[in-house]
Amino acid sequence: MHASVTTSVRKMLGENPPRASQLIVSIYGDIVEPRSGVLWMGNLIALCAGFDVNESLVRTAVSRLVTKGQIMGRRQGRRSFYALTPAASAQYHEASDVFFGPLDDECNWILCHCPIPPEQLQLTQNGYAALGGDMFLAANRPERKCLGVAFDASAVASTQEDLKKLAWSAFDLANLAEAYSGFVERLRTLPVAAKDVSDGEEAVTLRLALIHAYRTIRFTDPRLPPSALPGDWSGHEAHKLFADVYCSLSGPADAYIGENLLDDTGNLAKSPQSIDERLNSLSTRLRT
Repeated sequence: MHASVTTSVRKMLGENPPRASQLIVSIYGDIVEPRSGVLWMGNLIALCAGFDVNESLVRTAVSRLVTKGQIMGRRQGRRSFYALTPAASAQYHEASDVFFGPLDDECNWILCHCPIPPEQLQLTQNGYAALGGDMFLAANRPERKCLGVAFDASAVASTQEDLKKLAWSAFDLANLAEAYSGFVERLRTLPVAAKDVSDGEEAVTLRLALIHAYRTIRFTDPRLPPSALPGDWSGHEAHKLFADVYCSLSGPADAYIGENLLDDTGNLAKSPQSIDERLNSLSTRLRT
């Protein structure tokens, strides 16, 4: 890769370079699952090499993911191919909506009374904030788990600012805002602009780096309704910038994928319907 692209990848990742298993999950989510769901091991090794993850680490990570029931392998002659298991595929589709779907809109809240500590931990890992007295609060999104006794609730605040103050404190939005701001700053100051990347392999590597950098923040976001967020919420800019950079890289990246990556029947599709729908969704986000 050109030095400017290599530097851009490192800057985009910041202090959070992906482990082999994380990188493989990103590859399947971004490239493979929206197409046939199957990828040749040789391609997987080559894609990971762009992040200085060597063949030995890739094979070890694949073996562990197979053991954990996240991917499954098949052989065709001397070549090995891997796909997500049905359970992992279902998780991918849930995550894809969070990643590539429309911006979070207004919604009600879920209020849970949950006195059991192990279940409380599950709640806090799934976007809930502890309110005290075994009560937990979350935005009522379709994928949100409910434990204990749960209520669909509407906010009744004396002023909109009261709700924003509660959300800022209970959900620790200061740290999340800082993470989004850092993501925006890194993308704004890359040595190479996404629109100037014409080499397909470089575009794929940059897009995977973008995916990893964004997912580490996005999956910790409680996805609160906009009315509970500050007017200058840094997440808004981050979501649109992610969409802009992703779409800019996708022309050369998807062309490279269609020409060079293989499943067990031949080349992966360049732009299947699922990819077109993804790009259309992100383009709509840019116009919002």
